[in-house]
Parts: sequence; structure tokens; C-alpha cells
Amino acid sequence: MKNPLQSFVFSFVSLCISVSLHAHPDHGDDYPTEASVVLTTGQEVIGHNGLRYRVNREWSKADRAIAPVTNAHAMIEDSEGQIYLVTDDMANAFIVYEKDGTFVRSFGQDLKGGHGIDLITLDGEEHLIHVDGGWQQTKPSAWEWERVNGGVTILRKDGTIRLRLPSPHELGVFDAEERYQPCDVAITPDNDILVADGYASDRVLHYKADGTLVRIWGGPNPGNPGHLKNAHGISIDSSDPKNPKVWVSSRAENKLKAFTLEGEWLETIDLPGARAGQAFLRDDKLYTGVCWSLENGVGKQLAESGFVLVLDYPTRRVVSAPGGTEPTYIDGKLQPMHQAEKIFKHVHDLYVDAEGDIYVGEWNSGNRYPYKLELIHE
Repeated sequence: MKNPLQSFVFSFVSLCISVSLHAHPDHGDDYPTEASVVLTTGQEVIGHNGLRYRVNREWSKADRAIAPVTNAHAMIEDSEGQIYLVTDDMANAFIVYEKDGTFVRSFGQDLKGGHGIDLITLDGEEHLIHVDGGWQQTKPSAWEWERVNGGVTILRKDGTIRLRLPSPHELGVFDAEERYQPCDVAITPDNDILVADGYASDRVLHYKADGTLVRIWGGPNPGNPGHLKNAHGISIDSSDPKNPKVWVSSRAENKLKAFTLEGEWLETIDLPGARAGQAFLRDDKLYTGVCWSLENGVGKQLAESGFVLVLDYPTRRVVSAPGGTEPTYIDGKLQPMHQAEKIFKHVHDLYVDAEGDIYVGEWNSGNRYPYKLELIHE
């Protein structure tokens, strides 16, 4: 946030909303019709069970006049220790930071609909992957959107494009009337690219890095444990390179589901009350952002009700819910969760550094830059 004034809250009138086409009927919570600007200041301590965090709202030192953000959708850290934020603002697709939040540069005006981000090494050079989710801004810094088919682009860090992955329409595997709106990508141990088509078909497309399509799996299959609804995030546990585990968010079900590379369902983590996005793995923890929570954990989906979850990965148990209710288990079953503190609006994605600090990006949060949750070493 640029130059915040301490101890004040600035409230602005609601912005007009204009979306040219309706949301996918199976994904009514993709882009709900809510938009407001509320800029907040101050610091709080949130979290549970020895995993407590100090909220740093002023981590970002970006100048809004130079590097604006509409939705702070996702982040990644490169091999040089810089943080890349992907945004869907018309002015820039990427904003680059030092770890302390110092602004480095912004670029990518020609890349639209920024929703997901990752890194891939090709020919010894680290490249960025930009995921266009198919919701493209039509007016600078405004809440006005057009729904189109998205895509995945591999580019060098100087912004030059190396390759656009061919769409399933171009490959002849989707019918013309089918939408393609990828949300996220993940890189396999063999340097292949998995694409989660989470705003359209809910299928996973497996590509070689040269754009060759290997297979497609997933999708809606009600009654089957591998059923996916709003496959919003995808990540890979490569701790066993011979048997990597693919984690896919079934966000509308409040679940994270694990699969083999071939799409065979392995297990499910149930997160009642929490619309969770991409799983992020670091050491023995799994982290995920909650974009919405349910009223009292079981009722209607609430606007501006996000928080963060930290799981002990070996046991799959939630141990801390910064901004949410304290995780409680009865007879081994996680009880419904919901937002407890008005810190976040909609946690869209997050990145966790080697020190355990969490960088939180939000959707529809009033053009907020990412917050940093600084782990308190107790």
C-alpha cells in the first residue's frame, strides 16, 4: 500500500461491476458481483498453536502510479530471491519485489487476465509461466471484465515470449463451444507442465514443455472421489520423484484432492467451511488460502470472509488458521471453519519463503497489494 496514514481507515463507494458474460453455472463463485475499496492499516497477530504471524500490511513499496494492481492473484520467488506477483491489471501483468517489499520493476502490459504463475527452467535459463484465467479487464484499474478463453504463456524474465502452450481448441480436443479458462499450473519432476482448467472444464491438461499434449484427466464426476468442481489450484509433491503426488483444489467442495500424474485419485483433505485454493508445500507444512468461508462454517458463502490455513503435512491436520477460527477436531474430524478476524477479504493465493513467512495475495480486496505474515518464533 502506498504511503498509508496510520490509525485511519479510508472507505470509498462501491465500484460498478460490469461482466460481459455470466459465470459458468458450475462455478457461480468464480467472480461474484461484489466490489469495494477499503484500505486498512495497522498490525495484528493472528494464528494458532505456535504458528502465529504478525500482519505486515505495508510490505509492498510499489508506487500505484507506476505499478497498479487490481487483483493480487499469485506470487512466486525466483532463484535470485525476488518475488514476482501476477496481476490482471491492464497496466502490468507482473510486479517484481525484493524480499523486503522494495519495488524493482513491473512489466507485461500485453499479457492479460493474469491469474496464475510459476517458474520453469529451459535450456539452463529460468523462465516465467503466465496463466491467463480468461477474465480480462476492460477498463484500467476498474471492476469491469470480459470473459474470454484464457491460455498459458512461457516467457523470459525480460518479458519476451518463448512459447504459448497450444489451447485444447487448437489441438482439437475441445469443441468450439467449450470454454478454456486455466487457473494455475504446476511443474512435474520431468519438467512437464500441468494446467488446471479451473474456471471451465475442471480438467487437468498435461503438456511437455515444448507444448506437446500428453494427456487430459479430471473434470466433473459427481459421486466419484476424484470429482473436481472449480479446480482452482494445482501443485506437486515431488518428495518421491518416482511417484509424485498432484494436489488439485476442488474449491467449490472445500477440498484438496491428490492424484497420480495419470489422474488416478489418491486421497482427499476435507476443509469444511473453507473455499481453499492452491496447496503450497514447504518442509513439513501445507499452506492454502481461503477465498471465502461459509457462515458459521456451514451456511451461505460470505463475501470478504477469507483467511489462511496451515496444515501439518504428514498428518494432513490443520494446525493454524490465521484470520480464521481455531482448528478443532472431534473424533479425528475437522470441524467447520470460518473467518474470525477481518484481516483479509478474499485470500486468492499465497507464497511461503524459507523462513516460514507467508506472502498473501487477494482477489477483490480494493486494489490491495500483498500482505506479509511474519512468523513469530516463539
